[in-house]
Order: sequence, then structure tokens, then C-alpha cells
Amino acid sequence: MRSAVSIIALVAAFALTAGPACSKSSSPDRAGKTLRLSMIPTSDPGKMAREAEPLTAYLEQATGAKVELTIPLNYAAVVEALGAGKIDIGHFGGFTYVQAAKRFGAQPLVQRERDLAFHSLFITQADSPIGSLLDLAGHSFAFGDVNSTSGHLMPEYFMREAGVEPNVIAKAIYTGGHDATALAVANKKVDAGALDEAVYARLTKEGKLDAAKLKVFYTTPPFLDYVWAARKDIDPALADAFSKAMLALDAADPKHKVVLDLLQATRYVQANDASYDRLRQAATSAGLLK
Repeated sequence: MRSAVSIIALVAAFALTAGPACSKSSSPDRAGKTLRLSMIPTSDPGKMAREAEPLTAYLEQATGAKVELTIPLNYAAVVEALGAGKIDIGHFGGFTYVQAAKRFGAQPLVQRERDLAFHSLFITQADSPIGSLLDLAGHSFAFGDVNSTSGHLMPEYFMREAGVEPNVIAKAIYTGGHDATALAVANKKVDAGALDEAVYARLTKEGKLDAAKLKVFYTTPPFLDYVWAARKDIDPALADAFSKAMLALDAADPKHKVVLDLLQATRYVQANDASYDRLRQAATSAGLLK
């Protein structure tokens, strides 16, 4: 995996390459400004950085600001960067968002429509005897990043609600990411694991996972997840420009569709902090939000 420095350098190089090709807005309130973005690493950070150019190019054109995007090596780094004022807007999972909101006053902006009713998938090998959550007793299990909503917080929440044997949770390993969880199950390093439904769909579509050798034995009830959120003292004009740019993405426009496909979205909607109250409760109950 590339170092954080090399990832940042890669993204900066993309931004420089994309810049001259974009027809930037001449809005006087944003001209010459820099919009610093960061995203939690839902998959390999280097791969995400390499594929980010259509997003940064679109945002530069739509907002009139220079866009700098960084993707660190773990989820917590995005929360800390927002709190330290090193970024203006971050792409968070639901859990990292409620952390950033509580600790640093992060303000929700927009989210994919699908994030209003997101799901985690529980997977195992196709020939496994595991067919339900209660069947996990006596088996090894994998979560993703400890700060992941769909890779840890909500899967654990629903496991506890279902009465899964406590040792399954206590002895679970943390792979650090959704891709790693899927591969750990596929390679029989663990008996089962939970991950983001969108990542699982992408991995099977790309042929990185053989769906015939795996089975989804449980899909969680819907919950709120990913959201773009701004630091509390961001320039309001910059936050508004970003939100309008994301809300304007239209799948019927081929150029926009490239960006939406990159983000695994069909359209964006406005985000509401109160919608995350159930997630806050789950995090508090698990002792993960203090």
C-alpha cells in the first residue's frame, strides 16, 4: 500500500493535470480559493486516489475553486483532519460523521440517495453450514475498520440484537477495510464477515470475488450511512458551491454519469443531522461514542 505522502502526491498530480482542461467558474467569491477534500478509504487508498480525477475535475469546474483531495490510510484520520482544520469537507461513513459532529461540530451537506437506506452484507463460503446470524456461534468472524459504519458498527449492532454468541464479537478480527474482509472470507482466513453492500457488488462485478464460491446469509435492515460534511467554520459560499455541484449531478448527462459511477451513486440529496440519531444510539450503546 502506498504511503499517505505518495497518495497525496498522486492526487495533486491529477489535479494539476485536470486543471487546464476545465472551464472554471469566474465567480468572484470563490476565484482563487482552494477546496480541501478528504475521503475515508473504503477500499485501497491508492486505487481511490488514481480514480478520483473525474470527481476533482468536475468540482473544480462547478465550484470555481482549486480542489485538493487526500485519501489517508484509515477512517479516523479524516475525522482528525477535519478537527485540525486541515480539510474543508470530508466524505465520512455514518459513524465517522457522528464522531466528527460531536467532537468538532461537523455540518452535514449531501449524501447519495442510497445512503438513506444502506445495508451491510454478511458473507461466508458457499459450502459453509452458516445460514443465519445465530449459526455464527463457534465460528471466526471479520469486521472491517473499527470506525466503519457498514463494516463494523451496524453489523455488530444487529448481531447483538439477534443474540449472537458474545465470543463471536469479542474474538472477531478487524481487517481494516471492506475489500480485505471479503478476501479474508473468500480465502478461508475467517468463516464469515460483514461488509458494505456497494463494495461487495463492485468486487463481484469486477471479478475480484467469485460470487459462486460465496453466499450472503444475512442482509441488515436499512440504516443511514455515507455523507459529505463540512467543518463548522468553512466559508459558507464554498460549502454552498460544493453542495450545489453534487446535487446537480444528473445521470442523464454522460459527463456527470462518470462521476456518479465513480461514487457508486445515482443522485445526491441534502443530508440531515437528525437522521443519524439512531446511529448515534447504536454507537453509544456499543461504548464507541463518548
